[in-house]
Amino acid sequence: MLELTLDTRVEIARSSLRHGAGLFETLRMSAGKPRRLELHLERLASGCAFLGFEPPPDAEAVWAFLRAHEVGASLESTVLRLLAADGKLVAFAESLPPGGAPFVDIGRSLETVRFSGNPLNRFKTVSYLENLRIAQEAQARGLFEVIAGNERGVLTDGGRTTLFAVIGGRAFTPPVGDGALPGIARRVLLDAGLAVEASLRWEDLARAEAVFVANALRGVLPVARIDTHGSLPVEHPLVARAAACLEEK
Repeated sequence: MLELTLDTRVEIARSSLRHGAGLFETLRMSAGKPRRLELHLERLASGCAFLGFEPPPDAEAVWAFLRAHEVGASLESTVLRLLAADGKLVAFAESLPPGGAPFVDIGRSLETVRFSGNPLNRFKTVSYLENLRIAQEAQARGLFEVIAGNERGVLTDGGRTTLFAVIGGRAFTPPVGDGALPGIARRVLLDAGLAVEASLRWEDLARAEAVFVANALRGVLPVARIDTHGSLPVEHPLVARAAACLEEK
């Protein structure tokens, strides 16, 4: 089993991180407690099994460790980060950055094409350059996020969020088989029956009643404008229900 530690020092010459072999999870903390820790550790365990790592401790052990060491206790708004590498599960906390605008603008990535058959799409690995490039492209274009397509021309997700499109009164999100990360916010909304999987093309967003992106850290972010498609209403009953669902403890 991975050893829990607070030590963030790495001897890079001997570390698996030198070749990008590591996994991470980013969790929001509320009242000092990590939200949906079990779901994050479930995804982390799957990644550990795929990479041949030892499994992480269970949620009870991780939560006891965090309490004992008062991880994040001194921070008002907290992000918990878990990093699995070199036989260890490193835990550290940071302040949650300011939330920014309540609505966001998105576009389609013009440079990144995800390969739907890449098994690493299913995990949050430290080999993160593809997602970093997506974030950099969005910033360069003055957008919050750009959505990457795959080799078949269907949409996957952004560099840091999952895509949802409300069409015909139902919220659809790209399947993992198309190359989308199985995000935790996505999992919660699917389990709650507030979204279903379906392949989406860029032109589908033009007929959407509403579009939103989401992740475990920020929750639901309604999309106010789609590059090339124009403005969208940011208030929709299904978007509001999804936002409320993700804010539940």
